[in-house]
Amino acid sequence: MLKIALDLDGVLANSISVWLKIWNESRNDSLKLEDVKCWDFWKGLGITSNEFHRIFYKTWKNWQSIPPTEPDLLNKVALLKELGEVDIVTSRPKNTKAYVLKWLRKHELSDNNVVFVNIRSKKSELGYDFYIDDSPVNAEEIASAGKYVALYDRPWNRSVKESERIKRVMNLKEAHSFIKTYMLRR
Repeated sequence: MLKIALDLDGVLANSISVWLKIWNESRNDSLKLEDVKCWDFWKGLGITSNEFHRIFYKTWKNWQSIPPTEPDLLNKVALLKELGEVDIVTSRPKNTKAYVLKWLRKHELSDNNVVFVNIRSKKSELGYDFYIDDSPVNAEEIASAGKYVALYDRPWNRSVKESERIKRVMNLKEAHSFIKTYMLRR
């Protein structure tokens, strides 16, 4: 059975929009999602990794305000489950776990198959056949490990070039089609 790793932040949860709201309110700034052009955009803001993660903790503490990346996640994830076993795989720190689980329940997504990985772990080493992720770092690492990734289109990953193993997708329905095509070629 095909094992699929489905990312949380940026793929299911539009958490960066809330991060930016917190940032903008605290700094009297006006950053928008489209302004986030690279994965480690926070470095350009002149803040430390710790500050970036502190704001992300605040973001998830306000889990009720985090919108989904697209409507009808329940049915789109169910469609993916028709293709194989789907785990929601996230590098969220453990101190956000309760908030993540509440967010998943709010959006009627099962919290039974949630895998929290250490931020220093490589997702490519987790034993999944297929990944749906928005991280350009993860996408290139996964492809280098000989696995496939549906790269969920976000402003911060647009520099990643598509290849046999990396396919840019605009939504979960396109990710489903890519995985289905992959399965037919096997």
